[in-house]
Amino acid sequence: MAEIDFRRKINWHRRYRSPQGVKTEREILRIFESDRGRIINSPAIRRLQQKTQVFPLERNAAVRTRLTHSLEVQQVGRYIAKEILSRLKELRLLEEYGLDELTGPFESIVEMACLMHDIGNPPFGHFGEAAINDWFRQRLAPEDAASQPLTDDRCQVMALRLQEGEDALNALRRKVRQDLSHFEGNAQGIRMVHTLLRMNLTWAQVGCILKYTRPAWWRGEPPATHSYLMKKPGFYFSEEAYVERLRKELDLHIYSRFPLTWIMEAADDISYCVADLEDAVEKRIFTVEQLYQHLHDAWETHTKGSLFSQVVENAWEKSRANSLSRSTEDQFFMYLRVNTLNKLVPYAAQRFIDNLPQIFSGEFNHALLEDDSDYSQLLELYKNVAIKEVFSHPDVEQLELQGYRVISGLLEIYRPLLQLTLADFTELVENERVRRLPIESRLFQKLSTRHRLAYVEAVSKLSRENGDYAVMEYYYRCRLIQDYISGMTDLYAWDEYRRLMAVE
Repeated sequence: MAEIDFRRKINWHRRYRSPQGVKTEREILRIFESDRGRIINSPAIRRLQQKTQVFPLERNAAVRTRLTHSLEVQQVGRYIAKEILSRLKELRLLEEYGLDELTGPFESIVEMACLMHDIGNPPFGHFGEAAINDWFRQRLAPEDAASQPLTDDRCQVMALRLQEGEDALNALRRKVRQDLSHFEGNAQGIRMVHTLLRMNLTWAQVGCILKYTRPAWWRGEPPATHSYLMKKPGFYFSEEAYVERLRKELDLHIYSRFPLTWIMEAADDISYCVADLEDAVEKRIFTVEQLYQHLHDAWETHTKGSLFSQVVENAWEKSRANSLSRSTEDQFFMYLRVNTLNKLVPYAAQRFIDNLPQIFSGEFNHALLEDDSDYSQLLELYKNVAIKEVFSHPDVEQLELQGYRVISGLLEIYRPLLQLTLADFTELVENERVRRLPIESRLFQKLSTRHRLAYVEAVSKLSRENGDYAVMEYYYRCRLIQDYISGMTDLYAWDEYRRLMAVE
């Protein structure tokens, strides 16, 4: 078993202009304070205030956005980190694990990872992801496209852009097609931090948001040893070299995870489960009395002293006792959150410590709150009630379908940029406007400067002499469109769709 020494993981160096000669605890903490400033002041964090948590296009400020959710996750992550450090101190293991002078950075890395864990999410959440993936999957033809007629000639141009040519390029074409058809919020978060926003965070801070370790171009089943860690795409082909360097800097084996990421994940799991139910009551999808009944009915056995009685029934009884002077809803959720945190945070912290050898190596193939315990069952209870009673509610489903249509529609509007020949698009990028391309010129002008510059930088590193130049240019062009539309807020995407479809 490898020695556990967090000084090998909490790497405070950066890819660009890395600090030199750092030795003291104060100097190291100052570096991570700089990370905090870069993250909190980034536009990606500000945009979370107008992105969906559960209810798209919600005008009620009491209902959570991605930002308010992320702030709650940040607090829970800090709580878990402090609990872990406190227990390690009691066990006199801080110094043995190289954490005696790194407790501040340990907490800060977790907190900031929690705050930015959703920055890559597109408008309308998972339905936005599905819309992007479905649209590209249908238009970047699959391998058997020759046997599937394409009724739209312009669609066929897009498909063939990644098909025709020398056989030697087939593997690359398959790779980029798979990559572009597996947009994922976590992978987009890595792309935003490194490529789009160029935040130049420390290696440890970026490592903490690499939640899943599967490349987006992966095909087939992941290895059984990493099946959980690779259950979703974690990074794109465009960031492959960066992630390879990240692994080297953090001493991670391929497809393994950074140790503190398990804490961020647990904080997210604990936070959103209660929050989704509270938001549903705020939206009048059901009453707090109905929610309690849903939870009661879904819990299998009711015995005195059970975890359900300690958490849910205790919250219900206390809220009823104070109902004459205070809102039953507010009281119930306050006690439910407190009770849930007081049970799940210590459990998550102990699971982290108990499994530290595997977690430190990055190969613990589970979530901290994924086991056969009552604590895991309590989280599943919250999730199952939300799935059954909230996410399947007609009002929620209608909004999600509208979001799917908005993202699909925006991609369709910008499709002319993807149908241009390499020569025409290159001319458009160089001149920004081309008289014979009036529609494409106007669409190109609407793209974010930041995203256009990322495209230009990526393509400038390609060699025009290489046979794969056309495929890679087209890959980055598709990324350009994905970056722009996925970076929109819910309200901006909705308004932009209405404007461009002339339905004001």
